Amino acid sequence: MSKEALAWGRQPGDGVTSYISVKVLTVRELFSGSYTFHLPWFQRAYAWHTSEVGRLLTNVIEAMNAAPSRYFLGKIMLAKRNGNADTALVDGHQRVMTLTLLYAVLRDLESDENESAALQRFIGHSRAHLQPQQGLAAFVQTYVQEPGATLREPDAAPSELSETQRNIIENRDYLRSQLAASIDGATRRNLAAFLADSCNILKCAVEDEDEAWRILQIEEDTRVEFTPTDRAKASLLSIVPDTQRARCQQLWEHCEGLLGAGDLHALLQHLRVLRLRTLSDKPVEADLARAHAMDTQGLAFMEQELAPAAMLVGRIRAGTIGAPAAQSAIATFVRQMSWIDANYWMPAALNWLLRRNEKDADTLVFFRLLERLVWFMRLSGADPVKRQRHILRLLGEMDKGGPAASLRELDISKSMRDAALENLRSPTFDSKHYATRLLRRVSAALGQDPGPTHATRLTLEHILPRSFLPGSPWRQTFATRKAVQGNAHRLGNLTFLTAADNQAADTLDWTAKRRILAASEFVLSKRAGSARAWTPESISDRTEELIAILLRDWQIR
Repeated sequence: MSKEALAWGRQPGDGVTSYISVKVLTVRELFSGSYTFHLPWFQRAYAWHTSEVGRLLTNVIEAMNAAPSRYFLGKIMLAKRNGNADTALVDGHQRVMTLTLLYAVLRDLESDENESAALQRFIGHSRAHLQPQQGLAAFVQTYVQEPGATLREPDAAPSELSETQRNIIENRDYLRSQLAASIDGATRRNLAAFLADSCNILKCAVEDEDEAWRILQIEEDTRVEFTPTDRAKASLLSIVPDTQRARCQQLWEHCEGLLGAGDLHALLQHLRVLRLRTLSDKPVEADLARAHAMDTQGLAFMEQELAPAAMLVGRIRAGTIGAPAAQSAIATFVRQMSWIDANYWMPAALNWLLRRNEKDADTLVFFRLLERLVWFMRLSGADPVKRQRHILRLLGEMDKGGPAASLRELDISKSMRDAALENLRSPTFDSKHYATRLLRRVSAALGQDPGPTHATRLTLEHILPRSFLPGSPWRQTFATRKAVQGNAHRLGNLTFLTAADNQAADTLDWTAKRRILAASEFVLSKRAGSARAWTPESISDRTEELIAILLRDWQIR
């Protein structure tokens, strides 16, 4: 190595800013026209679902109403030459696409033409700021980027769309429903302004795209691959007193043996919620270390908090909670909650069992009402933050005592019920990520749990085929493409069949398909096979019939 290379005369940053720039941008700067983002053809799909989009929207709105009023959107990696707007979006696709969706929805909800035109500038001027891959560009332009685009419904059926296209449409429609339902025009304008000037993103940029990918790969290659559980274990056991560490490690490993690594890390989060009664963005181990004084009281936390809670979670999962006569029913409610969400309801379950006599008859009532609430929060479109905040309110109410039936946070509000019913009646119900789980729940209400969908044992069948040949007898009842699309994807047109029966049924006419349904082992198909005809009215009636089965099982009028 030369002496020049070891010289101390260089200033900090010399030779670094010549090839990489790091800057904090506002969203307004990001979408100012200085960058025209294109996605490499091998860029991974747009994979965010309504849960991620909803969490972002809720966090941004809460940040807008907080003090100080600001929000950090994360980091993006770009490749861009100076003086050239053309920019490779190497990392940050999910956020840039979601922000584009958000501004497009705000634009199309805006009644003032000048305000709408101002919002359109965040999408693009003569050219859109975000240029997706060639195969996706026309779709995004038609259904997102052009003025009025978010009000258009795709011509293609959901089953004919790619996963990225389905996610774009579902997230777009979700944002529109959330921003139109409970937020007025003035608040939406404030939100647009807050996004533009008070939401920041960390931009890392180099001139060469290969260099950008190399930097990203170095980050991946040099990152220590701790699982969340391993990280929490290493952090917490490192700060407990030396004299307590061996016993703490023994208790930790015992708990991990009971639950598995994933459930143990989830339990740490549940214990944080129970202790702090708030949501936190900090690592769970940092909050627990502080809240439980782990540097002096680590063993007490392990013995008195973690181990008993782990045993309780193990019993909840095993179905041994409650009085002997009620255990089977409680286990069913727990299992059915787990179909739609594995964890976020657990703090409420733990809080009830830690505060009450689990053998009391009211424990059965509590788990019945909790299962109903968990499903309705998901069906109504509540994002993870809203669901977690609801559980926090429920914990506060539970602390005051009283029977389960008196807990108002276990009730299903009219707005929650209406939103759930709207989603259940959606003409594109089969595109929702919980569609098959909902059918499983209906089947369970009829006395048969068919289990999770499986490639050979349990598959989703569209009774009215999503497509069929021009000469098909189905054309007599569903004469147009619009008629097929408006009915084929509804809840009432869906059922379960084995893969073999599904393949045999395929696009058969109703008379032939009806025999396969009637002979099926699955109760949903047997019931559908009893219909004399399969028409738009049949599908609408069956949609309402399946909804009624759910509401009756949940004891909701």
